[in-house]
This record gives sequence, structure tokens and C-alpha cells, in this order.
Amino acid sequence: MNPAPDQTLVDRLARGDKNAFSELMTRHGPAVYRYAWALADEPHQVDDLLQDTFLVLWKSRRKVALAGDSLLPWLLTTCRFTAYNANRGLRARRTVPLDYADGTNGAGSEGDVSDELAWVHGEIAALGTVDRQLVERCLLGGESYVAAAEALGLTPAAARKRVQRTRSKLTEARTAARSTND
Repeated sequence: MNPAPDQTLVDRLARGDKNAFSELMTRHGPAVYRYAWALADEPHQVDDLLQDTFLVLWKSRRKVALAGDSLLPWLLTTCRFTAYNANRGLRARRTVPLDYADGTNGAGSEGDVSDELAWVHGEIAALGTVDRQLVERCLLGGESYVAAAEALGLTPAAARKRVQRTRSKLTEARTAARSTND
């Protein structure tokens, strides 16, 4: 038996057919999941991105229009925007860690802030060329791992892993520097 075309399933979905939704998720879920891995800043986000993408599909079921024969481009675009929003929220929270009891983030004076920024710039400058470019593009410039990886000749997974390792190194270096200063 031939599977129903995506357009038929989307039409059924528009009428609220949960079986059509299930079939679309079974058909396209693995591809969306792999794509979410390429976009997520953190591994724990991947399942949420998959779920959120299909939740948007369900909520938008009456408005979905296929660009061709497949729903996959619509799903991947939705996943990308969902990931950008999720990553932006994570990055905003990550840039101002409240790890001091007084909630000032250790920035007691303007001099302390400029010292902290000088330290960060020094650590980034000391990175290898590829890692420094990834940090500048992804963490400072907000570019996606996919775009940065393409520009630097890497796979998105390799770019994401390198950025994660660099974050860990910077966190360890900062912790060591703070314990030395205390």
C-alpha cells in the first residue's frame, strides 16, 4: 500500500485528524530531530525543539501550505525559527550569570567590569584560529552553528562541539582565576 502524500495528510490535519498528525510526525520526525541537533546550543534542547516544531504544526494546521510535495521544508523552517528563539533565550541568560550572593555578578565597579572584559577578550584571543572564529561568530555575533560551520568548512555538529569545549575551557579558566584572586 502506498503511503498518503503529504498534501493529503495536511488536508486531513487541517480538519483535526490526529491520525494524519501522527503519520506526519512518524514520517518527518527523524529528519526534524537530526536538524534540531544541528541547531541546538545545548543537547537537552533537541527533544524540546522537535516537540515545539510539531506543536506549531498542530496549532497552525489550518494555515499550513506546502511549497512542493513535502511538508518537510515547512517543518525544518519552523524548527529553525524555534531553535533561534530558544538559543537567543539561553544566550541572554548565559551572558549574565548571577553567581554571587549579592546578585551583582561580581561587577562592583566600572573597573571590575573592564577588568572582566579585558580578561574575556584575552582568553578569546588566545584560542586557536578556528575556535576563536566560532566564538566570535556564534557566541558574540549570534550566527547559527550551521552558518558558521559552513563558512569555516566544518560540520554543524563539529562546530557545536568545539564551541561547547571552548565554553568549558573558559569556565574552568575563569573559575581558576577567581580562586587565585580570592
